[in-house]
Amino acid sequence: MPATLNIAQDSRVADEIPPQYLAVQAAPAIVDFAERTHLRFLESLKSRLTIALGTETGLAFIGTEQSFLARYLTDRESGFHNVALSLEPIAGIALLRFSADLLFKILDMLLASPAETIGTRSESVTDIELHLLRGFFQTFSDALRETWQSVPAAAFVPALTRGEENLRFGESHVLAMQSTLEIDGARGSFAVVIPAFVARLSASLPISSGDKTPGADTGFGSMPARIAEALSSVKVDMDAVLSDLTIRIGDLVDLTPGQVVLGGKAADSSFDCFVNKRRQFSGELVPAGDRYGFQLTHARAKETESPAER
Repeated sequence: MPATLNIAQDSRVADEIPPQYLAVQAAPAIVDFAERTHLRFLESLKSRLTIALGTETGLAFIGTEQSFLARYLTDRESGFHNVALSLEPIAGIALLRFSADLLFKILDMLLASPAETIGTRSESVTDIELHLLRGFFQTFSDALRETWQSVPAAAFVPALTRGEENLRFGESHVLAMQSTLEIDGARGSFAVVIPAFVARLSASLPISSGDKTPGADTGFGSMPARIAEALSSVKVDMDAVLSDLTIRIGDLVDLTPGQVVLGGKAADSSFDCFVNKRRQFSGELVPAGDRYGFQLTHARAKETESPAER
């Protein structure tokens, strides 16, 4: 019986996610590419698990969530366990995030444990149990390598140690693709947490195996494309400026808290957005929960720039 592969909307709403975990959203084409790749991953995983476990498996795709890797780096959420995947030679990690009940079901199958002998389960998986599950994790790793491609190719090698060295990747923007796995009547959930830059790298490759990928018409061979991709994760400073003001030095020295400095624009005027101190966009302030956001309305016309300014 084939695995069920349905795409459904994630039921969680954005305001349930702590503000520190809200990420810049990936382009819809990249998310679409990642989800189609994940469906191919599920197909590969189904056949591999059926062979490895000797029983039919059912897989279903639930949906994709975007956040920062820091949100998933610990097992603070009760009933879940993470397995880090090294992406060498790419600097970064991916995660496999399993519900503990799913891992315990796999353990029972591997150890041929009769149901009546199983006592009360703890919510965490021990290091010994992780060692017993290494073949199960390797099956996921092999399927990920088969379906995900990037420049250079990511390793997706499981790292079962609980080291804190992965915390340095916490600011990475990631796509967490949630799925369910049904084995021998038992059902559990897992997520594949892929850094967004891996999806962008993979989507930039030429068309292969009849799959139309974003950006495939130009491929990833040109030098400008390589430079742009290399710089895509570099951080820049952004400033929202209401008005350029001038003030006499004497008045500046005499400023005290509570004074009002009048600007040259009306209160409802648009803002200018400066990137690394250079004006790039215009926009307006908009409410975003208990904070304010900057909604872009106009981009600076690049055709007015000189080559030196670019």
